[in-house]
Amino acid sequence: MRCRILVTDLDGTLLDRTGAVSQKNRDAIARARDAGIEVVFATGRSFVECRSVSREILGTGSVITAGGAALHDIANGRCTDRIVIAEDLVAHCTESLVGHGHLAHLLKDSTQAGYDYLLVGDADLDAASKWWFEVHPLITRSTSGISAVPAHRAEQLEHVLRVGTVAAATELAVIAQVIRDEVPERLTIKHWPALVALGTAGIDTHLLEIFDANVDKWMMIQRLCASRGVGEEQVVTVGDGLNDIGMLAGARNSFAVANAEPTVASCAKHSAPTNDADALAFVVDAVLRDQ
Repeated sequence: MRCRILVTDLDGTLLDRTGAVSQKNRDAIARARDAGIEVVFATGRSFVECRSVSREILGTGSVITAGGAALHDIANGRCTDRIVIAEDLVAHCTESLVGHGHLAHLLKDSTQAGYDYLLVGDADLDAASKWWFEVHPLITRSTSGISAVPAHRAEQLEHVLRVGTVAAATELAVIAQVIRDEVPERLTIKHWPALVALGTAGIDTHLLEIFDANVDKWMMIQRLCASRGVGEEQVVTVGDGLNDIGMLAGARNSFAVANAEPTVASCAKHSAPTNDADALAFVVDAVLRDQ
């Protein structure tokens, strides 16, 4: 498999269950880069939430963030490409979440907004988000009440990469379907178990994510390829989660780690060991054998 760009997910793929990158994976990334392969991280995290690991492991290059909604330069943090949600949809989704009794989390392009999250509503911040905001150096702003989402206050609706919330899975399934029915074909809506502590996921605590309909890791990979003059057939992808399905299905050569959900694994062309067993090192070895 001829590879010019190797794209790997972070949580559940490159990172082990403790959130660390093994020495074998670090060495494998160095070998791939020495062979002329560009290694790119593609994550559901915002840039601030993955900045530390990106700079520590890669130092330079690009990282795909927010599930494919943005592309950042690792060294200077500049957002070089992005897909934001239309402001009318931001208002609609926020009002729906707040109206159902939840705190809406509006993830911003912080390079333009000057902060990371706008939290809207009167509900308390959930335990999973409290932990997450403590772990990462995020700047948040808050505004309370459904009336605090006026369509006239454009600054609250600008630069939004993702609208979301964290709650019980059964509740979010209902809300997700309501929004899908109200705004068909204009949004991508997903929910899955949320990280609630280092290396763990909440089976009943889910993260709801709402993006523009064009947001997907594979779509941003395609845009990156176009900017690099690289054929999509020269991309290898590695992942484990729901937001990796597009890049696992789209790439000619893709690897699902052994801890991936069966529905996700079925989209990949190849399999790799678990994230705790140096999955990326396995993939790099396979790629370099065929270079």
